[in-house]
Order: sequence, then structure tokens, then C-alpha cells
Amino acid sequence: MAKIIGVDTPQSRVGSLIRWLLALGVLAALALGGYYYVQAQADSQAAPPYQTEPLTQGSLRVTVSATGKLAPVNEVAIGSELSGTIEAVFVDYNDRVKKGEVLARLNVAKLTDQIAKAKATLASAEAKVLQAIATVKETRANLGRLRQVAKLSGGKVPAPAELEAAEAKLERAIADEASARAAVEETRATLRTTETDLTKASIRSPIDGVVL
Repeated sequence: MAKIIGVDTPQSRVGSLIRWLLALGVLAALALGGYYYVQAQADSQAAPPYQTEPLTQGSLRVTVSATGKLAPVNEVAIGSELSGTIEAVFVDYNDRVKKGEVLARLNVAKLTDQIAKAKATLASAEAKVLQAIATVKETRANLGRLRQVAKLSGGKVPAPAELEAAEAKLERAIADEASARAAVEETRATLRTTETDLTKASIRSPIDGVVL
């Protein structure tokens, strides 16, 4: 009856209030959703943040981590000109070595014996040279005396054959001296070669590097 005649009752006023509250709630929800949507769009379009530092001068270090196999830039094979038995090795794998450093040494017993023999032979050859020099000096002096006698005697003495024999003896003595000197030089050359081989028995590093 109240609805028909247009009179408000307590029940109608409560219903209206509830409808208004529901409408306000829906509007508030729509407004809040719209705000968050607009804020999200603004955040997505905003410029990304950057971290800044004062400009300074320094070294740039770049580090690369990777797996692989290390290979030398230069690789030198070490060997010896001599044949023989290795007596000692002074380095091992991955050891750092300097140029001229002794890496290994051959057995030098044979070379040492050869040097001793060469020195003895040289001493003997030098003694023969001294003997040959003395012989030349003696035969030359003897020939000089014979020539002086022949000059004083007018060629009567000594006999021509004796004079010729003295001259031949001097020539032989001179030849013996030359041969003795040649033997000395040959023995010295042998000694130098053997001493050089002795130095080659020590195998040295030709460069600075690492033993592989």
C-alpha cells in the first residue's frame, strides 16, 4: 500500500541505502582498477633506470673464461750433435728454463780419455819439433864448417861426396822439422775438436721457455 501511495517506509529507505552503497563500491572498484592500470602502463613506458658513476681514468680488464688446450707460440726441439748415453737430466716437465741453462749431460768418460790421449800426443809431437830444430841447427853448422874448409883448401877437402852428403842431411833435417810441426798442428786440431765435443756433451736451452 505504501508503494502505491508513494509513502517511504523504513524498509524502503534501507533498501535504497544498500543499493547506493553497492553502486559506490562498484564505482570505487572501477576507479581503483583504472588507477592501477594507468600506473602500470606509465611504468612500462617509463625510461629504464641507469646506474651512474663519476668519470675516471683507469685500465680496462677483460676476462674470458673458457676451456681449451694451451699450445706454445714457439716450440724448439732440443737434441745433441753427439751420440752417447744420457748421464743426468736436470729439468722436468713444466719447469721454466733460461737461455744457456744446462738441461742434460751425456756421459763424457770416453771424451775425457780422448782429450788425455790427445794432450799426451801433443806433448810428444812438440818434443819431436824441438829435436828436429836441434838436428837442423847441428847439420847446418856442420855443413857450414865443411864449406869453410872447402873454401880454405881450394876445394881439395872435403871430398865432393862428403859435402853433398852433408847438404842432403841438412835437407832431411829441415823436412823432418816441417813434418814434426805438421804433426803438432794436427794433434792440436784433434784436441780442439775433442774439447769442443766435451762442451757439446752439456745440452743447453737455446731460449727462455718452459719444458714440455
